[in-house]
Amino acid sequence: MATKAERLAELIKGLRGATSQRRFSQQLGVSKSCVNFWESGLAFPDTENLEKLAALKGWTLAELQTYLVKGELPSDDTLQQIITKLRSLPTEAVVQVVSVGVETLASRSQSVQAVIK
Repeated sequence: MATKAERLAELIKGLRGATSQRRFSQQLGVSKSCVNFWESGLAFPDTENLEKLAALKGWTLAELQTYLVKGELPSDDTLQQIITKLRSLPTEAVVQVVSVGVETLASRSQSVQAVIK
């Protein structure tokens, strides 16, 4: 059975992927040693950094905490995950998502109208 620290380490490694600890730490606004300590189980992030990690995963802080403590993954409800992720995106990214959404709706609307005629 994995411990809270082991689950955190695996989560961070998964979020980091091929990105270096230095680059990942810059994205989070923490030192490289913080990421290194988290991955080795020597330290645990504070709430602010847990929120950042949760947002990167597309989870809420509560979902992340439940996963770390109990090992339970959040619901696999794709739409809810998209909404959660959307809420954590910077404004410029939200504008891009909305633009693609409008284009998709317009395209589908034209397709439906062509079928009706």
